[in-house]
Amino acid sequence: MIDLKKYRIIDLSEEIIPGILKVNGEYLHGNQIRRFEMRQFIYAPDKTLMHWVETETHIGTHVELPAHLTDGAKSSSEMPLESFMGEAVVIKLSFLKPKDGKGQPIMPFHLERVKRDDIVLLWSPYSGDERPYISHESAEWLAEKPIKMVGVQNVGVEAPGGSMATHNNLLKNGIPLIEGLVNLEKVRKERVFYIGLPLRVFGLDSSWIRAIVLEPL
Repeated sequence: MIDLKKYRIIDLSEEIIPGILKVNGEYLHGNQIRRFEMRQFIYAPDKTLMHWVETETHIGTHVELPAHLTDGAKSSSEMPLESFMGEAVVIKLSFLKPKDGKGQPIMPFHLERVKRDDIVLLWSPYSGDERPYISHESAEWLAEKPIKMVGVQNVGVEAPGGSMATHNNLLKNGIPLIEGLVNLEKVRKERVFYIGLPLRVFGLDSSWIRAIVLEPL
């Protein structure tokens, strides 16, 4: 049994506020750039409120799977559950400052504390074009180690220019990719226990998750 009193639970999930069409015709605007719409309705048998949802899989905090790149590859229902939980190393990249307004590449020597089968959580305080990004060399290095999963906050998954090197190196090697993390700056310890389970939907290329870490007190 896990004694939760020995851990600080940190929620790494973005709150999604969808656009909602209510049963009275009122429409409430959401906070997402990508489509996430809900239509409220009354379930006739017991008069409870329910929702139809229209959206896409890459919304908010989500985990991308091999099926994102290759039709027929493993989707959210086929990956083993242990892929989405385990020991994580939190690497904060404040030192990797932008130059001339441009983010700098994350190289393998920046990741020297990563161990085999780690979940690697990358954070930086920079945004937009100033974010550091995972270099092609690091993508290969992480896949070869191998690690279990990568998650990012304020870190570019790909190098500027549209290459898919990181997605290819990770997803094609069965290493899921977490995007849209928040609150990593609140994590104090370098090593924590991460949990972020996808929906069990066959064929789903990516899934919304409720990502958390358990940080030892």
